[in-house]
Amino acid sequence: MSDYSIWVLEYGYVDRFPASSLFIAQPHQGHRRMPYCFGLLRSAEHCVLVDTGFADSVVYERLTTKYGATYWRSPVEMLDRVGVGPGDVDTIVLTHNHLDHSGCVGSFPNARVYLQSRELVKYRDALSRPRRFEFLLRATDPTLADELAERDRELRVTYASGHLPVTDRFELRPAFDTHTAGSQFALVENAADGRWLFAGDNVYVYENIEGLLGDGVFEPIGTSTGSQWNWLDTIDRALDWVGRDSARVIPFHDAALFRRFPSWECDDGLHIAEISLAGGHDSVLPTGHDAAELAADHD
Repeated sequence: MSDYSIWVLEYGYVDRFPASSLFIAQPHQGHRRMPYCFGLLRSAEHCVLVDTGFADSVVYERLTTKYGATYWRSPVEMLDRVGVGPGDVDTIVLTHNHLDHSGCVGSFPNARVYLQSRELVKYRDALSRPRRFEFLLRATDPTLADELAERDRELRVTYASGHLPVTDRFELRPAFDTHTAGSQFALVENAADGRWLFAGDNVYVYENIEGLLGDGVFEPIGTSTGSQWNWLDTIDRALDWVGRDSARVIPFHDAALFRRFPSWECDDGLHIAEISLAGGHDSVLPTGHDAAELAADHD
């Protein structure tokens, strides 16, 4: 089995997001630009999305009203910028059922979807509860259950029950009762450059795992339907999988990602980060810039 090339595509951002919302019990952290991203992995055999982003003008407007300046493009349009069409995607891994991670599943008609069964079971449980439990549904994608039911009839959904190898270089590992009841990680292991961990929203930003002062003291995520105790234990185990190297964890809401990895800032200000490039794949970065040069430009 060949290695995976790995990219992270930004499809939108909030210009002034309250940083205190990224950490529990840490007020007065100012504001920062917060990107909304998803992952793209390609091998000789597969084209995989880790999460799908969302495209919803009503939500865009709501976020703009709440946070000020925002900017959005559909995930399908961002994939087109790197030469991937909706029909090329054969696999979707959803880290959890929140709108900004699972909102465009229907845009990729040929993909098999992987989700932890616990995530869907607990979502249905939340739907059955009185309105006073609405917090459990906040940010969830109300269309996902129907989309999955349709694909299930076509035998194109896999509901995992914990750890699940997808290929010999790509696997799912549970993160239950953390950010959501059925969250999961996606772990990629390349022969050429080792392991990479997609953490979903169990790592919003690098400070969650590196510390606000870079001191290595975990700063738990700001939103959870599980417990912070579970999060602390789960994220500690997850770091063991990547040799305690936080640089091998890929967050989807940290603009620092585009400084830490070679990246292309498109004309509209959205970014594409090139995490790993497998043999046989061309870089998507602008012609005339190699990865080392772009990384140096961001240092």
